Amino acid sequence: MSLIKLEPLIPYEEAIRDVPPDCFVEVNGQSVYVRDEGAGPVIVMLHGFASSSYAFRELLGPLSQRYRLLAIDLNGFGLTERPRRSKDYRIESQVDLIIEILKGKSISEVVMLGHSYGSAVSAVLATRYPEWVKKVILVSPPSEFAESPPWYVRNGIGVATAYFMIRALLSNPEKYRELSGKSVYVEGVLTKEVSETYRRSMLIEGLKKACSGYAKAFGGDVTESIRYEAVQQSTLVIVGEKDAVVSAKSCIAVAGKIPESSLVMLPDCGHCPPEEKPREVVSAILDFLS
Repeated sequence: MSLIKLEPLIPYEEAIRDVPPDCFVEVNGQSVYVRDEGAGPVIVMLHGFASSSYAFRELLGPLSQRYRLLAIDLNGFGLTERPRRSKDYRIESQVDLIIEILKGKSISEVVMLGHSYGSAVSAVLATRYPEWVKKVILVSPPSEFAESPPWYVRNGIGVATAYFMIRALLSNPEKYRELSGKSVYVEGVLTKEVSETYRRSMLIEGLKKACSGYAKAFGGDVTESIRYEAVQQSTLVIVGEKDAVVSAKSCIAVAGKIPESSLVMLPDCGHCPPEEKPREVVSAILDFLS
């Protein structure tokens, strides 16, 4: 019987060693990664679950010619320092983090652009702070999350088991890439380099607290927090027709809840339109914002 060898976690300071200091914003003593590019009206870009702002890399060049882009790594992901408190992984805390970043940069009016879980955060921010949000763009938005606490947050053994399973997956590059590949439909998008970027950004120290924090966050009233029907801003919903993570039917249902929404369906596209169909996504965004 062979033992599973866990790859060591990357110390946070090592993970950010070669990143320019101006890519970070300090919020209450926490280093938050914010890629700030371009000039003009501000678009805040929020990535999906188990992802990072790296997911928007193909959109930055074209959109930054007309807009100022803030691509933020949410708590628990990318190059943002992992918080120690479990409550910081709740969706409302993510919203509070973003608002503090905007205040620090003296920004008071934005367009929210969220992908998957980032769509949920964007919707909550738009309903809690409508005076800050001019328009909303939701890409592959989830309709709901678990309504009751999952089994692995009910006791310490369950949390430890879930964490070990995640560490084991992240310690196996081939398995990680195979599983991640289920989220995309377009062949060749999830290259080894791209997969490794995502995998290693998950292996940063603080992973255990992030896993525990998200398990508890998703076990609460997160679904009730996401009230798409309360989004009053003009909203664009972008959907991948072949999405195997959040079905196109579910995304269409989300659009139907929003009073003022328009829908763009991308054929032959999975759950990650910003990476699978970046030109089409940029075109849809520019048309919507014009």
